[in-house]
Amino acid sequence: MDVLNLEVAQMLKGHPVLKETNSYKCKYVNVLEYFVRKFSPENMWANETLQLYKKALLENSQDYRYEGFELLKHSKSVVATKFKPFKFFSYRYCVVLDCIFMNAINDKEKGELIYSELSSIYHKRFQKNIRHVFDALYNPDISLEGFDQITYLADCWKKNRAFLSEEPIKIIVTATMSAGKSTLLNALVGKKINRTQNDACTAKIHYIKNKPYEDGYCYEQDYALELDANHQTLMDDNTLNTSSEIIVGTHFRTLGRNAKRIWLIDTPGVNSSQNKAHKDIAERYIKETKADTLVYLLNGENIGSDDDCNHLRFVFENYKGNIVFVVNKLDKFRKKEDSVSETLSAVVSELTEIGFVSPLVVPISSAAAYLSKMSIYEETLDEEDQDELDRMARKLKKDEYQFDTYYPDTMDEELKGDIDSESYQVLLHSGILQLEKILYRLRG
Repeated sequence: MDVLNLEVAQMLKGHPVLKETNSYKCKYVNVLEYFVRKFSPENMWANETLQLYKKALLENSQDYRYEGFELLKHSKSVVATKFKPFKFFSYRYCVVLDCIFMNAINDKEKGELIYSELSSIYHKRFQKNIRHVFDALYNPDISLEGFDQITYLADCWKKNRAFLSEEPIKIIVTATMSAGKSTLLNALVGKKINRTQNDACTAKIHYIKNKPYEDGYCYEQDYALELDANHQTLMDDNTLNTSSEIIVGTHFRTLGRNAKRIWLIDTPGVNSSQNKAHKDIAERYIKETKADTLVYLLNGENIGSDDDCNHLRFVFENYKGNIVFVVNKLDKFRKKEDSVSETLSAVVSELTEIGFVSPLVVPISSAAAYLSKMSIYEETLDEEDQDELDRMARKLKKDEYQFDTYYPDTMDEELKGDIDSESYQVLLHSGILQLEKILYRLRG
């Protein structure tokens, strides 16, 4: 399977066939299944995508049958011209996009083979248009204006192909186990895709990859491929996975930006008491992997720990790219007992003593960022999370805990949301928007 497909968003939310009868949709899916069985029988992506189509399109899957399907005999009604009041229409071009999407979005040569067989089911008067549609899939300079039936699908296809043509922004995230690394990753993604317990660390590298638009699906490649991974699947590691990595694909919830191709690379905690191999895996990856930026997350309540000092020295000696030092959990400071500005200054001094030159040190409340994004995107918060968000809202109204003001740059106009929204104010003052601005613009 091409791992690039884990960054491809599905084309189902606004699919034209959704409004058709279940009888027609069964016939439509029959055609898709024919091409998956013939051209991608062992391809996990194609087969799992086919299952998504069945789940999304078919109102009653018990009505669906594939046995005895013959392409030329049973596809005529799928590509035929239909009539509804005041309008003639057909889904003939949708079939082309869906078949190529499932089997060959990144493989034009294979796409040509599929097109060659697909074209056999169309009357000769449609051959020119079918060829035009196919050519446009792999050539962005060819317009599909006038093919109204596939406007949504063509737009999805174009966004996916343009997205995959970009060079990914690779961001390694490292920390000791008490720093809140999983919460930071959840905050950057805007969804709960990582466990947050200290004892949840695994000896694998987690790649969390963005998709070009929100399709409503989270993917996970963890031995098996799940294209509609639920909470339990995302939280539990598959014991059958003997590889060194897990890949998650989902659309990152970021405000005011076009989606960028981003890889968040989560390394195991370097001070796991359960497995010393985690430290070796993290250090080897940091030493051997070229990334655009390394995020070193520190626990603001435990600055200067031996574990951090040792790992910071390792990073200094072995990583030679952009580094952003992010200090977390400062929202837990108490007035007159702790100082945000003094803590940040102390971190700069400590890093300078190790040898880092002009280190970029910024604050964040990962918990506030995560909970406020969940609220903004209308995810259900349980009573405990809502109470915590309310506490954060009160705390981050105070000048000292408006963490965005400690960043070197001012807020971009494009990042300004509903300034009257309490959740947005928490998001802004958490520091996450400014951190995203830094991370997604830095290049190694």
